[in-house]
Amino acid sequence: MDFSIFYFVLVLMIFLAIFDLIVGVANDAVNFTNSAVGSRVTSKKNILIIAAVGVLLGAVSSSGMMEVARKGIFKPELFTLGALVYIFLSVMITDVLLLDFYNTFGLPTSTTVSLVFELLGASLVMAYLTKPVGVDAFSYINSESAIKIISGIFMSVMIAFVVGIVVQSLLRIIFSFQIEKTIGIFGGPFASFSSSVLIFFIIISALKGSNLIDKELVVFIESNLLILFSIVFFALLVFFQILIWLQINVFKIIILFGTFALAMAFASNDLVNFVGVPLASINVVQLIFESGNPMDLGMALSGKVQTPQVFLLVSAVIMIATLIFSKKATSVTKTEISLASEKTEIELFSSNQVSRRIVKIFLEVWGFFKNYTPSFFTSFLKSRYTKVTGKNNKTESFDLLRASVNVTASSLLILTGTLYKLPLSTTFVTFMVAMGTSLADRAWVRYNAVNRVSGVLTVIGGWFLTAMVTTILSGLIAFSFYTFGFYAFIFLLPISFFLFVSFNKIHELRVKLSDEFSLPLDYINSNPKLAIRYIFEHLMENIQDTETILSSIIKSLTTGKKSHQKGSGNQLERLSYLYGAYMVGIAEVDSSDFDQAEIIQSYNLESSIHNFRKLINNTLSIRKNVLYKIDFQFSALNAEEKEDLKEIKNFIQSIFEEIHSLVKKRKRNDSKIKGFRKEFSVLKFKTHRKQIKRLKAKTAQMAGLVPFLTIVEELFDFSHHLIELYNNVDRILPLMEEN
Repeated sequence: MDFSIFYFVLVLMIFLAIFDLIVGVANDAVNFTNSAVGSRVTSKKNILIIAAVGVLLGAVSSSGMMEVARKGIFKPELFTLGALVYIFLSVMITDVLLLDFYNTFGLPTSTTVSLVFELLGASLVMAYLTKPVGVDAFSYINSESAIKIISGIFMSVMIAFVVGIVVQSLLRIIFSFQIEKTIGIFGGPFASFSSSVLIFFIIISALKGSNLIDKELVVFIESNLLILFSIVFFALLVFFQILIWLQINVFKIIILFGTFALAMAFASNDLVNFVGVPLASINVVQLIFESGNPMDLGMALSGKVQTPQVFLLVSAVIMIATLIFSKKATSVTKTEISLASEKTEIELFSSNQVSRRIVKIFLEVWGFFKNYTPSFFTSFLKSRYTKVTGKNNKTESFDLLRASVNVTASSLLILTGTLYKLPLSTTFVTFMVAMGTSLADRAWVRYNAVNRVSGVLTVIGGWFLTAMVTTILSGLIAFSFYTFGFYAFIFLLPISFFLFVSFNKIHELRVKLSDEFSLPLDYINSNPKLAIRYIFEHLMENIQDTETILSSIIKSLTTGKKSHQKGSGNQLERLSYLYGAYMVGIAEVDSSDFDQAEIIQSYNLESSIHNFRKLINNTLSIRKNVLYKIDFQFSALNAEEKEDLKEIKNFIQSIFEEIHSLVKKRKRNDSKIKGFRKEFSVLKFKTHRKQIKRLKAKTAQMAGLVPFLTIVEELFDFSHHLIELYNNVDRILPLMEEN
């Protein structure tokens, strides 16, 4: 047998390990940075430095955690060395593609779940293909271990959510939203408890497999945990109370310390998800070279293997670089923070029937209990949840208390799982705690609750999809290796490369769309007039885009060729997204900075944005009807219909031109509105009268005329909304002039 292929496998595994580290960290970074980033406890640069130090220390302490990739799910001694190579290759290819797919769409998923089910799918298929007759393929799987890991991971979803709700509710009642008034009384004990949890979390969870701490010391700490925790708690209580007297915000210390602790635990425990399989495959290839026979069984993989420190250091460097430079990590973080934000946000998820039903049931249950709750208790709760009124200078998505609860509750749950040897997913725990605390903090209100619930359901559904897809996909890849041997690389590598490139292009387009409306929040809060001007000018640019899109659709109707409106659907989707962005910007403007006249003018801007939305809806409907007319081969437009269409198009064009002139010259023309409305009525009446005459003269058939008339009516609706938009723009100009 030619063993040179195994050198290629070694090189490929190194590259796959690097890619897996990049895509894995891009997804898991949200687990330890979301609280600090969402609360804006410090600059993002400082947050990344603290997280990077935690990642570095966690990575070099993870040498004892690699066994799960080699023998945690399946029994390596029952597989040949060649079969093990196929299994590990299948796992790595699947993992890189799946995690990059989730990163592309900004969805957090569990790298632990993906690894477990990839190993399960590939090893189960390989066992079925290679087992002797009469032997059960499941006997090759560590069923007890696999079931324990899987059940523990998915149980953590509901547990973390409930813990987040309960803990945040209690602490919000204690601290209220006026933290500066209550921190002097309750801040010391809370900070002391949180920091104690984080200290023991680092020792027991992050360093449990490390050579940096003596194993006997860890055993001693676990055996005397309650006593040692009490000692640390009271010592820190004095320390934090002094800091509070010195006017130092202890919540910031908790958040930054928690970010460091979670980053360290992530790198220590989850590093196996990215490099455990490549290291195991390198070990297998070494055994093949030593024995000279890929058909030998993998007995040697049943023991413990010490991971070389250089691998851990290199992994740490790659993870830190990804943490700093990855745009996809930013996308995943943005998703989680937006779902937990108490600010007005552009909702990333559309509502669906399930989310609407869940919110309705919740409101009914809430209303029932509210009716039977004593009024004095309701008044007390209302006072604790009353936020500070006045000028809104907030740029953070949630306050320091909620961010502190996020890191503390997540660390406590992971620490508990470690102590009782219960498998947990750090992604599941941190995400669901954050969702629980946001619900308890009333960040989900009537106008966004359906979208937020839809987002949470999407993420959770993605987790279950991860389990199913990884099992199937890794199994299929393992089957292709078994069937074609290493010749499977001929089609697997090009397909993987194509998907990887495609995902990056999709992500670039998504980021471009997200960044297109980049109104700084500082402007919204510090200079709302400047923010309104920014929104107005950006709106005018996109009205011009609407004009171009409509023109292409009308041309498509005239020629009967769909190619003329190619890309219009994506462009309209972009404009719909920007409508949401504009409304968020308006909602964030603090009207207390305006006098009465300015408030009226800003209201006209809001009306303009609504009319812009109506234009988009009209254009979407026109596009749909034009495509319907073309697809179903209705008769082409006759000369008279083309003339009618030309008149309507010219009328619409004249309104667009006046809007552009109005914005450019800042010159009001009060007579234009009356002229447009009069011309609109005359044109509409004339068009309908001509169609009726053609029907009577039988120069047009009703079957072919109906689709055309539908389009004409939509164009007239478009004209009406465009006239209203012109009117609103005319009224906004005084505010624009002052800026």
